[in-house]
Amino acid sequence: MAHQITKLDNGITVLSENIEYVRTISIGAWIKAGSRNDPTPLPGLAHFLEHMLFKGTKTRTKFEIAHFLESRGGAMNAYTAREYTTIYARILAINLKDAIEIISDIVLNSRFREPEIEKEKTVVLDEIQDSLDTPTELIHNKFYEKIFPEHPLSHQITGNAENITNIKKADLINFVKNNYTTDKLIISASGLLNHDELVQYVEKAFDDLPRSSKKTSLERIPTVKEQTFTFSNKANKQNHICTGVQTFAFDDERRLPLLVLNSIFSAGMSSRFFQNIREKHGITYALSSFTDFYMDSGCFYVYCSSAPKNTKKCLELIREELNKISKNSITDSELATVKALLKSSLVMALESTSSRMNRLAKQFMYMKSITSIDEVIKKINKVKKEDIFRLAKELFQKKNFVTTILKS
Repeated sequence: MAHQITKLDNGITVLSENIEYVRTISIGAWIKAGSRNDPTPLPGLAHFLEHMLFKGTKTRTKFEIAHFLESRGGAMNAYTAREYTTIYARILAINLKDAIEIISDIVLNSRFREPEIEKEKTVVLDEIQDSLDTPTELIHNKFYEKIFPEHPLSHQITGNAENITNIKKADLINFVKNNYTTDKLIISASGLLNHDELVQYVEKAFDDLPRSSKKTSLERIPTVKEQTFTFSNKANKQNHICTGVQTFAFDDERRLPLLVLNSIFSAGMSSRFFQNIREKHGITYALSSFTDFYMDSGCFYVYCSSAPKNTKKCLELIREELNKISKNSITDSELATVKALLKSSLVMALESTSSRMNRLAKQFMYMKSITSIDEVIKKINKVKKEDIFRLAKELFQKKNFVTTILKS
């Protein structure tokens, strides 16, 4: 099940992994343009465009787009992230050519009709309102606003109501022109497939996709200092908290030690947060830590919810656990357990063609190469306690923490 990589003459990258014991294929078109690429006056444009791709092309109505793969037993969808947009499908292996054709059609031939634009604004505005009504999502968005202040990474992926109502057809056309180009497109597929056949289909289907010689530079990530921001939502019954620090890029060699460190805190019921905060003190139900990585930066943060009277205590206990980790407090047994959990989660994901397809695309997008799962496991095994202590001391300094609290 070795992966294969082909760079087409026009700049498109095609990745695949053949799995002979399945009968399906997961395929995705990964465009290296997400909310980070939104024009300054219109945050949310990349996400809105993703919606509009499904609203009709030169030859298909929106129903025909929705029906095309479903009539063959497949499914197609899309999502927007901060640094990319993905259009993906899960299909029977015999329908690979059809999946590539429909994906290329909406990428190349979407019409962006004015009535559909106005109608979809209402849908996206409702999506934005849903996020405002969901405290967990709202506090995560607030945390991003403050951990990457005045930077495109801080923008809510869906944008805000005012920006969405201002979107025009010309904005969509310009975004496609600037970002939907061969050098920014990765086609990734996993399942019962032939790589050469996949390359042939992609080459033909995306032949009209324009090239781009335009160089894009990344905006400097702003430094942050210790600060706490409080927001109010009277509809809440609980307080919601995010606290964390900036870290480093996806391709940084410290990424795997940080993933191991993250697992120590919140991987499973034997993790430190679960045992030392939830079980021992019983003052929170939802408590997890997260790692996000980007082209040039990243963040580590902890989320929890609690009754207002317990919020201060929750924060104190979280910081106590973060501080404790840098003081040679990891046992050999604990390290072996979290490594086993991390490795098993990676291996278990291999049972899904969708996870495999995603892994191929992300690895290549951020690393320019693909590391086998066996190599990743070897690297995890090599992570030492000293690596974790050093990293914790570097990151978990009081001056580095940004905290956001959504009060009831």
